[in-house]
Amino acid sequence: MTIRGGFMGRLQQEETDFRLSRVRRGSLRLIAGYVRPYIGRMVFAVLLMIISTAASLAMPLLTKLAVDGYIVPGDLGGLTLVALAYLLLGAVYWPALYGQGYLSGWVSQHVVYDMRRDMLRKVLRRSLEFHRREKVGQVMSRITNDVNNVADFVSTSLINLFNDMLTVSGIVVVMALLDLRLTLVTLLSVPVVVASLGFLARRMRQAYIHVQQEMAAVNTGVEQGVVGMKVTQSLSRESFNVEQFEMLSLRNMKANLKTAVMFASLFPVMTISNMLSVALVIGYGGSLVAGGTLTIGVILAFLGYVNRFYSPIRELSLVYNSLQAAAASLTRIGEYLEMEPDIPEPPDPEEPAEGFRGRLEIRDLDFSYDEEPILRNIRLTVEPGETLAVAGPTGAGKTTLALLLARMYDPARGEILIDGTDIRRIGNLKLRELVTLVPQETYLFPDTVRENIRYGNPAASDREVEDAAKLVQAHEFIRNLPDGYESQAGEAGALLSGGQKQLVALARAVLADPLIMILDETTAHVDALTEKKLREAMEEVSRGRTTIIIAHRFATVRNADRMALMEDGRITAVSTPSDLAQAFSKQARQ
Repeated sequence: MTIRGGFMGRLQQEETDFRLSRVRRGSLRLIAGYVRPYIGRMVFAVLLMIISTAASLAMPLLTKLAVDGYIVPGDLGGLTLVALAYLLLGAVYWPALYGQGYLSGWVSQHVVYDMRRDMLRKVLRRSLEFHRREKVGQVMSRITNDVNNVADFVSTSLINLFNDMLTVSGIVVVMALLDLRLTLVTLLSVPVVVASLGFLARRMRQAYIHVQQEMAAVNTGVEQGVVGMKVTQSLSRESFNVEQFEMLSLRNMKANLKTAVMFASLFPVMTISNMLSVALVIGYGGSLVAGGTLTIGVILAFLGYVNRFYSPIRELSLVYNSLQAAAASLTRIGEYLEMEPDIPEPPDPEEPAEGFRGRLEIRDLDFSYDEEPILRNIRLTVEPGETLAVAGPTGAGKTTLALLLARMYDPARGEILIDGTDIRRIGNLKLRELVTLVPQETYLFPDTVRENIRYGNPAASDREVEDAAKLVQAHEFIRNLPDGYESQAGEAGALLSGGQKQLVALARAVLADPLIMILDETTAHVDALTEKKLREAMEEVSRGRTTIIIAHRFATVRNADRMALMEDGRITAVSTPSDLAQAFSKQARQ
C-alpha cells in the first residue's frame, strides 16, 4: 500500500466555498487551449495507464491460476509457463507505469511553462494602476501556485482519477466474477474506510491551513526584523524582537506538532482498513474453502486485490478537494489572461511622415486618481532638444505628469503629442523607444553592475556599456568597486549608495538612447558632492535630446532652457530659470 506523489499537497489544498458552477466556459476553453498542443502525449499517457492497470489486475489472476491449475495438481511444467507469464506482465507493467508518469509530468511542466510565460507577459503590460491596486503576493500566487494547481490537475490528477476509478471498478468486477459472496463480505469495510479517510483528510487540511498561516507569520517576522534592522539596532530593541520572534516560532511549532500527530494516525487507519479486509477474506473465504465451495487460489487472488484496492480508494476520497482547488485556480488565472490591457495598443499605429524629432506638446490635460483630481488643464510645449525643468512643492503633480508623458497612465481628458502624433496612436514598443523615464525610486536588479546598465539595451556590447557609464561619470566609481563592472549590485541595489544607484540608472537610460528623457527627482536623496556629479551627468545626458527634469532644488535646474512651476496640479508659470528664481524660492519656503 503506497502513497502517490503529491498526496501531502492534496491534503494541504485549502478548503474553500468555491463552487464548480462558478467556473466559466471561457476559462475551460482557456485551459483546453493550453493542453491541445500536447493532446497526443496525453492520449498516449492514458493508453499506457490502461495497459499498466490491466497488467496489475491480471497479476492476482495468475496467482490463482498457478495455485489451482498447477501447484495443487502438481503440474510443474505449467507452473513454469505461469511464472514466465508473470515476468512478462511485469515487463509490460513497469515500463507502462513509467511512461505514463513521464508523459503526464512532461505535459504538466510544458503547460506550466506556457501559462506562466503568458501570465507574466500580461502582468508586465498592465498599467501602474493595476500594480498599485494588486498586492505583489497575490500576483506571485497566481503565477506560481494557481498555475501549478491547474496544470497538475489537468495533466496528472485527471489521468490518476481515471486510473483510480478504472482500478477500483476492475478489482470489484474481477472479484465478483471470481466469487460474488466473498466480494460482498470483503467490501463491508469500504464505507468505514472512506468515512474515516474523509474525516481525517478534512481535519488535516484545516491543520495545514493553520500551519501555513503560522508560517506566514514567521516569514513576516523575519522580513520585518531584517528590513527594520537599522531601527532595531538604533533603539537597542534586539531582545524585544527576539522575544516576539520566539513567540511566533512557538506557535508555528505547536501547529506543526498537531499536524504531525494527525498525519501519524493516517498510516494506522490505512493499515487497519487493509487488515480488516484481509481478515474478512481469510475468515469467510477460509470457511468456504473448508466447505469445498471455494479454492485456495481464489483466496490468494482476493488477497492480492485487497492490497491493490485501498490506495485508489484513498485517492478518490481526496479528488473533490483537488478539483475544487484547480477550479478556483483556473478562474483566477482566467481573470488575468483575459484582462484587456489598461494601456491598449493602437489598432493602426501612426508615425510622422518625416520621422520623430522630439517635440512634446500637452493640450488641456486632466488626470485623477480614484476620482481625486491631480492635474488640471495642463498646457505645455517642449521643442526638440530643449531641456525643460518642472518644479513645485510635494503633491503638486510633477511625478504624475512624468508618468503620463511616458504613458504609464492615460489622461482622463486632453492629449499628449510627440511631433503632432497623440502618444495613444503610437505603437507601445515604439513609444518605449522614444521616451525613457528615470524614476525617483531607482530600482536595480540583483545582478552585476554591467548587466544592470545593459538592461537599457540588451544587445549592447561591453564597450557600449562602459561608454554610457563614462558619459554619466559613473565609470570611475564602478572601476573602483571590488570586481569593477562585474560587482554585484545586490537586492534592489542594496550594495551601492543612493548616488551610485542613480548614476547606474542614468547610464542605463543613456544606453537605451531615447529621443525624450524624463528625469524625476534624480538628486532628491543624495549629498551635495553626489548632487554635483549627478547635475553634470544630467547635463551630458540632455545634450541632443528633449529632456524633462523634475526637481525641488534650484541648483539642479538652473541650467535648463526653461522652467515650469507647478502648484495644486496646475502650471502657474513658464519662463527661464533665472526669471523664475525668486518665485521658485518663495514656493520652496511655503
